[in-house]
Amino acid sequence: MTGLWLPARERGLLWSGSLGAGLLLEPAAVVRVERCGGGAGRCGVRVLADGVPVDGEPSVVLELYRLEPGASRLRVTVELPVPLGVGYAASAAVALGVGVGYAVANGLTIEEGARLAHMAEVAAGTGLGDVAAMVHGRGLELRLGHGAPGAARVESVAAWGPVVAAETGEPLSTEEMHRELGERLHALAAPRLARLFQSPGLDTFLREARGFSIEAGFVDEKLSERLDALVEEGLARGWYAKKRVLVVVASDEEAQARVAEALREAGLQPRLMRIATAPLRVEPCSATG
Repeated sequence: MTGLWLPARERGLLWSGSLGAGLLLEPAAVVRVERCGGGAGRCGVRVLADGVPVDGEPSVVLELYRLEPGASRLRVTVELPVPLGVGYAASAAVALGVGVGYAVANGLTIEEGARLAHMAEVAAGTGLGDVAAMVHGRGLELRLGHGAPGAARVESVAAWGPVVAAETGEPLSTEEMHRELGERLHALAAPRLARLFQSPGLDTFLREARGFSIEAGFVDEKLSERLDALVEEGLARGWYAKKRVLVVVASDEEAQARVAEALREAGLQPRLMRIATAPLRVEPCSATG
């Protein structure tokens, strides 16, 4: 989940994207892709977000169909462990699942499918750099060059450990977030990203992402004080927020439980997660599933 970013809107979907940094989190989304038509059943994309079926097909899927009509001739089921639209980059996971599924089903490379997913995200306005981060990153990902997978420059810094995440409000679209931040985004994020790129590491990232979260208004003063207290007590290495999602990196497994309880006391519903240490994985499915 991104903690610092700078949009880079270039001419053409392939080169637009963002510079930035964030943590790859798990559990991961699970996507099943099958050919359809004939006796194979109805085509289309079915999304379950946090166990709840999503009505219709997300806008990023419709943009992907527009870019590659052949993708609409697949039957895709996406199981997301988190809700859409709050800041987990779930729309990127959906686009990536459909794009890579189309590529594998048609003898193309994973990178070609990922580029299609990236372009759909940019066209739909649901994200800029998340797809490249998911394909090329692990642990702490640093996006040093913008664009789709194959064009973007992504480096990873080893990072692992337990995480507690929580939603702090109602969904907020990426476009609405950028409108609210306006011209402040570059002034707030650029110097923090520069410091992180000069001294990359989890602690540096958490420190800079925390400062940006406060300046951008993603957390209120009362909550930020509670979170800082967890760091001072040694229960957390740090925290940050984006849109309507809060991420706390706990010090260890025991501390994770105590951080979760502290978030419950603050009126939030914690999710136990981990920093992902492995990239995107594609596996063949048996005919019987």
